[in-house]
Amino acid sequence: MLMIRFKILRKESVYLGFILIAVGILFKRFVELTLVSDKRIESTTYVALIYIFQLLAIASGTFLLIKQPSIRIPSKTELMLPIGSILLTFFLLEIGAILWLNYLATPDQYDRYVLFTSIDSKDFAWTPHTYLSYVPTPNYRRGRTFHNSLGYRNNEFSLEKPNEVYRIVALGGSSTYDVRIEDNEKTFTAQLEKLLKEEYGYQNVEVINAGVPGYNSWEILTNLEFRVLDLDPDLVIIYEGTNDVHARLVEPSAYRGDDSGRRQAWQVPPVALWEHSALLRILSRMTNITRQVSVDDFVSSPTYLSWPYEYRLSREDVDPTEILKKNPPIYFRRNLENMVAIANEHDIEIMFATWAYSPYLSDYASKGYYQQGFAENNEVVKEVANSHHVLLFDFAKVMPQDTRYWADGRHANEAGALVKASLFAEFIHTQGLIEQQFTSTLAPWVSSELRKEVFDVFTNVDR
Repeated sequence: MLMIRFKILRKESVYLGFILIAVGILFKRFVELTLVSDKRIESTTYVALIYIFQLLAIASGTFLLIKQPSIRIPSKTELMLPIGSILLTFFLLEIGAILWLNYLATPDQYDRYVLFTSIDSKDFAWTPHTYLSYVPTPNYRRGRTFHNSLGYRNNEFSLEKPNEVYRIVALGGSSTYDVRIEDNEKTFTAQLEKLLKEEYGYQNVEVINAGVPGYNSWEILTNLEFRVLDLDPDLVIIYEGTNDVHARLVEPSAYRGDDSGRRQAWQVPPVALWEHSALLRILSRMTNITRQVSVDDFVSSPTYLSWPYEYRLSREDVDPTEILKKNPPIYFRRNLENMVAIANEHDIEIMFATWAYSPYLSDYASKGYYQQGFAENNEVVKEVANSHHVLLFDFAKVMPQDTRYWADGRHANEAGALVKASLFAEFIHTQGLIEQQFTSTLAPWVSSELRKEVFDVFTNVDR
C-alpha cells in the first residue's frame, strides 16, 4: 500500500495553507449567514464571484501546503499599526456617514440610504392589513404626496356619499395610484375630476383614487369588496395589467388561485449584518450592489421570479416565455368576473379599461415576454367585458406610447396623466354615464325636457 508521507518543513506555510483552504471551503456559507439578509445568495453574478474567491483561496492554500515556501509572519507590533490604522479610518468614516445621512442628505438621499428599521411606521407609505397584504397608510404625507384619513390618495372626503354626488372610484395598481407623480393634484384621478367639472360641467362629480402600487387583480377584488363598497360608488373603473403578468411569472408548481405563488403574508425582511454600518450601506447602494427595501420585500413569495428579482429569471432552468404559457391568465379572468358580480349585486356601474404602456424605455415593459403578457391580459379584459356586457374603454389603443408622456414604461408622467385623464373624461362623457345615472331614477313618464332640467341642475349649467 502506497502511503504519502507529509513532512512539515515550514510551519508558517503549513498553518497559513490550512487556514486558506478552510476559508475557501466555508466562505460561501459565512456570507450567507452574516452578509445576506435572507440567508440565500440568488444572484448568479455574486455566486460566480464567491466561487472564484473560494477557488483562489483553496488553490493558494494547496500551493502553500505542497511547496511550503519561506514566509515571514509579522510580529504583533508590526500588525497592530496597519490594523489600528484601518479600524480608526473606518470608525471616522462611519461617524462621517452617520452625520451626513442624518443632517446633510436630501430627503431622497435619506430615503435611499437609511436602514428601514430606523423609520417610524407612520412614515411608511404602506401598512399591513387584515385581508389585504397592505394598504396605503392613513394620513401619510411626503411632500406633495399624501393619503387622507381613509387611506386614499385624495383630499378628505366623507365615507358616506353626499346626496346628488356622482362618485367614481378608480381601482388598480401603481399606474392608477400614479407612483411616479409626486403631486397629488397632478395624478390621473385628480385631473379626471377636474376635467369632468371644468370641461364637461359635471360639478358634483367626485373621483377617488383607490389605486395601490403592486396590487394585482386578487388585491383589487378584495379592495373592492372590503373597502370600496363602503364608499357607495356609482362607477368603478378597473385598470390593471402589469401586476397580473407578475403574478403569472412564478414557478409553475406554485401557480394557484390563491396567488400564493406571488404573495406571502406581510413579513418584515431580515437585515444583513453589514447593513447596520451606515458607511457600508451607503457605498453598496451607491454602487447598486444593494438597494433600499420595497413593499415587495415584505409580501413576495420565494416562488416569485420577476421584478424586482429579475435575476431569478436568468437561471438556466427558467424561460419566462414558457412560464407564461404554463401559467395562463385563468385567475385574472376569474377575478375580473368576480368584480363584475360584486358590482352588479350592489347596483354599481363597472367599467374596464385596457392597460397601456410604452415599449421605448429601458425597463421590463420593453421586454418581449412582458409585452406578450400585457397583450394576453388585455385580451382577457376585452373578452370578460364582452361576455358580461361590461362597459369597455380600449385605452391601450388610444394612449400615445411616445416617451414624453411616460416616466418609465409602465407609469405616466404628469403630461401623460393629463392625456390619460382627458381620454377617460371624454369616454365617460360620450357614454352618458353621469346623465344616465341621475335621470334613470325618474319615472318613465317624465318628459325629456324635465329630464334635461334635472341633469342641468346636477351639472350647474346655466339656463
